[in-house]
Amino acid sequence: MKTITHPAWAQSATDLSGRTILVIGGGGGVGEGVVRTLLKRGAAVVATGRDELRLRDFADRVGHSSLHVAPLDGLAADLTERADLLAAEFGPFDGVVVSIASWGSHGSKPLLALSDGEWSDLVEDNLTAVFRVYRAFTPTLAPGGVLLQLNGLSADLPFPGNGVVALGAAAGKSLTRTLAAELDGTGLRVYEVILGVVRTRARQLAGVDNPLWIDGTEIGVHIAELVSGDSPLTGEVLHYFIDKATGPVATPPRF
Repeated sequence: MKTITHPAWAQSATDLSGRTILVIGGGGGVGEGVVRTLLKRGAAVVATGRDELRLRDFADRVGHSSLHVAPLDGLAADLTERADLLAAEFGPFDGVVVSIASWGSHGSKPLLALSDGEWSDLVEDNLTAVFRVYRAFTPTLAPGGVLLQLNGLSADLPFPGNGVVALGAAAGKSLTRTLAAELDGTGLRVYEVILGVVRTRARQLAGVDNPLWIDGTEIGVHIAELVSGDSPLTGEVLHYFIDKATGPVATPPRF
């Protein structure tokens, strides 16, 4: 595994001591790096995922006393009850980070080759689950808390072979920005962060890696600064984190 060299902008030492952050999808490839940074900055972190065994392995690998894990499915009938229980045990949350997506089980397919079932499953996993998580967990935020979605560049670009994933990303971007407008003036802060290619543990173990890709820990730096209010982008809803050297910006890239 290659050594990660962080750019200068990622060297901040934001202190999150006393803060509690929920990372939905925290046991995933992007979420793991985010969780590691938030813990390093002093936050208590609750990481969720649909696979309980994978979560346990993740917790053992991270090995931090301030990390708590809990199984959670954004499509579960009892999602609101689960949100209330997590908030009662760990909250209110200073930040809720949403890092969920699904590629489905059918592989890469042109849009018109998808069955009704494949279409419905992908829309449910990539859009409906995000909406339901927002509805369930926004009430668990502390005053001035942050709700943030991590999304992919397919929100802005066509994605042949994975069109419903792109549809979900684009609709999720719109959903988040609309929610930000509706919650304006409440004191809550809502962010949409569009990511470029991310270095993940799974990719590195598979021998697929590029030191120019963004690291999940660097995404965590940006999230930490948003939660603390230290980021220069605190007043902007839409962020693009595409280039590792430049860091997060509010200006959409030119494709």
